[in-house]
Amino acid sequence: MKVRSYDPDALRPAHENTILAHGVFGGDEIGAPFSCAIGLLRTGMEQKPERASVSKIYYVRFGEGAMEIDGERRVIREGDVVFIPAGSLHTVRNECEADFSTFAVWWTPKES
Repeated sequence: MKVRSYDPDALRPAHENTILAHGVFGGDEIGAPFSCAIGLLRTGMEQKPERASVSKIYYVRFGEGAMEIDGERRVIREGDVVFIPAGSLHTVRNECEADFSTFAVWWTPKES
């Protein structure tokens, strides 16, 4: 059994120093076609916009953030699950006074 717990001391700058994150399980480590991590944005932090070649799912662990995907903006909150298709330009910003955290899973989509 492999268990990882949220550890604030394990958070490191990621996405060109625009968020804090720590890996949970890498795909190679668990023999999976995906990887996952916990992300944290403090007040005013915004993930640098990116157009990734992987698809992602964000589960909002706590807090509230403003997510933008291909120009569509929406407030996401604790308990929300967001799908980000590969190739989509996306970013998320914490505009609140409390921390905002996600659990992200990403994978290379199958060719259709």
